[in-house]
Amino acid sequence: MKNTKIIVAGILGLTLAFGTTSCKKKGCTDSVATNYDAKAKKDDGSCQFDTTGHANHEGSHIMIKMNHNYSGATVIPSDFNDLKYTNDLGTTHSITKLQYLVSDFVLYKADGDSIVVEGYNLVDFTNTNSFAYSFPSELHVPLGDYTGIGFTWGVDEDDNTSGAYADLNAASWSWPAMIGGGYHFMKFEGKFIDSNTDTTAFAFHNGTASNSGTHEANHFYVKLNQSFTLSNDASISVDMNLAEWFKSPNQWDLNAMHAMLMPNYNAQI
Repeated sequence: MKNTKIIVAGILGLTLAFGTTSCKKKGCTDSVATNYDAKAKKDDGSCQFDTTGHANHEGSHIMIKMNHNYSGATVIPSDFNDLKYTNDLGTTHSITKLQYLVSDFVLYKADGDSIVVEGYNLVDFTNTNSFAYSFPSELHVPLGDYTGIGFTWGVDEDDNTSGAYADLNAASWSWPAMIGGGYHFMKFEGKFIDSNTDTTAFAFHNGTASNSGTHEANHFYVKLNQSFTLSNDASISVDMNLAEWFKSPNQWDLNAMHAMLMPNYNAQI
């Protein structure tokens, strides 16, 4: 994740590599890859391409745009602090802060290959420019048909290293070492009308789950199956319904869970 790059990995090749005991040499069989192995007879999905893109192919510059709604109503920063949202349990609440981290986008090709662009983006509602994440301009994503995209919510175990990223450090994004270290995945804060009709603050800070000294990485992978064709430069919109965060996969009772959630293993999971 530290060095942005484009990787073209053959999904079929990976399946065959793990599903057979053939003695044929495995490696990268794509002749335009930087690590092409002329002796390899079986592709193992390891092919890598330099930052000028997939050599000898035209390509597209890609921007990922994160859009936010609450049960269909667009959420924008000017809506913050208003008690205007009602979750699945009927609790009225506001949003006062929303930041989250996504990383390592994947584009799934119709021919079975996948393109992984390593990197990350911190979405911060105090900076609407952060809603859009552009793949580096020198990367040219191959044109053609795709069946969907994916990304990691947060960062995976290999990349979730305390102090590794200067911009995340400057954003006060570190996750406390005593509960696993690394970085936050989300900061979602607001106020709600509690069961006593008082206005009470809540704070969802999501990251590594810690339980009696053991830690679970707690990131997860999102795959969105929506076919599209790249014929030129393109922006891909991801529509995020914040109301779903209160009901999928579990209904979230703000009266029961609204504070001191970071060290709460069950809340994190």
